[in-house]
Amino acid sequence: MMKGKSTSHLAPPAIQQRAPSIYTLLGALQSALWFFALPPLCKPLWPLLFDNLSPQIAEVTIWLIVAPYFALYVLLVAFPTYYLEWDFLEQFKISKDPWPWKDKSQHVRSQFYKLTRNSLFLDFINTVIFVPGFVYVKTIIFPRRALSFSVDDWPTHMESFTNIMALVILHEFGFYWTHRLMHAYPKLYKYHKKHHEYKQNNVLSAQHFHPVDFFFSIAAPALLPTIIVRPHAFTQAMAGLWIFTANLDDHLGYAFPWSPVRWFPFSAGTDAHEFHHSVNMGCYGSKLSLWDWVFQTDQVYEQWRKKRWSTIE
Repeated sequence: MMKGKSTSHLAPPAIQQRAPSIYTLLGALQSALWFFALPPLCKPLWPLLFDNLSPQIAEVTIWLIVAPYFALYVLLVAFPTYYLEWDFLEQFKISKDPWPWKDKSQHVRSQFYKLTRNSLFLDFINTVIFVPGFVYVKTIIFPRRALSFSVDDWPTHMESFTNIMALVILHEFGFYWTHRLMHAYPKLYKYHKKHHEYKQNNVLSAQHFHPVDFFFSIAAPALLPTIIVRPHAFTQAMAGLWIFTANLDDHLGYAFPWSPVRWFPFSAGTDAHEFHHSVNMGCYGSKLSLWDWVFQTDQVYEQWRKKRWSTIE
């Protein structure tokens, strides 16, 4: 087992992220807005976007949505949070350490900017080149499992809900085991350790993967559920954006209690992934705590979390 540094740098936020509060309702309302408002907004535009595209190009386009979404998330969520450092938001910061771009050491700042350039390069290679290639090959190998783009097949709310649930649970199962194997075997960890180069999580670390690690632990767990479930393309887009949002939230560095991906049972706390990055063990799931609970790989984290809160309550 590869072990990292201690958790002494992790500070408890103002309130527990997943404890019931008014913020829980705010997180649920954001999810409801996404689930109920997005379909009627997108349905009239759907034929304009996809009717003239081949099935292969249409499916590739769906997966490319994450690229502009990532840019918007950085500009509208991450950058203002990091730059403004509002006291209200800072009380939810997970690490007590200063951000590396504000460190007094020129060496630390230089290393961070070097890592940032590498992250942007890897994100471009993995998201804009590899993912479209993987998706295109998938549509060729499994033509009968192609997604429907027809508005005549537009999913009902119940169809969307059940398919999104199936996609997320299957994705998390695949991610859990590929991630766990990446830590269990040194020959695999040599690729995964690229993701752990950031000593303190920030939004750029969410997409910081060696291409080999990206294929096995990111692309494959995301693509295979679409073959099994075969949702409508719009449902796949909704599920994909939810999973991607949770991944960005995992690495944001703040345990916001109003997060739209943390308010429901078996959602994983943001500090769980920060804990994983700190000690390189346990918490192999990401968006859900379900599989860590089933396979009992969250016990060290749970002991740490309970001890941490018992000292301040």
